[in-house]
Amino acid sequence: MKSVLISLTVLFLSHISAAAEKAAELNLNVAQKIAANAAACGTKNKWKLSVAIVNSEGNLLYFHRGDGSYVGSIDAAIDKAKSANAFQRPTKAFVDGLKEGRTGLITVKNIVGIEGGLPIQIADKHVGAIGISGAKATEDEQCAKSAIE
Repeated sequence: MKSVLISLTVLFLSHISAAAEKAAELNLNVAQKIAANAAACGTKNKWKLSVAIVNSEGNLLYFHRGDGSYVGSIDAAIDKAKSANAFQRPTKAFVDGLKEGRTGLITVKNIVGIEGGLPIQIADKHVGAIGISGAKATEDEQCAKSAIE
């Protein structure tokens, strides 16, 4: 009887753990909502934004290009998202590092030294990142922050 209870407890706990992990995933539906929040920030401020959402593996999950946004903002948004994801920190951290004279940062693959890329966490778990481009870099970051809050 004791071993049956232990087995059931282990089974129950593994089910709860799997459910919690599933809830902490960045899926297409969540990515679309985040991108919609970012686009709304851009529209409100009359900024023409491109928004990229990558998963924790750095693969593009969702992309939104606002009307009239610059062609160059497409790759910039994706690169910012990949950078924030790869290092699990805002791209502003690299801006600050460069300002402090850490010029070696520019030689590291996937580092983007411009604001607008932020990691995304769900239930304190890193699940991906957002990158925004099209406005001033600080404005890109402002919309990224508001999108994931």
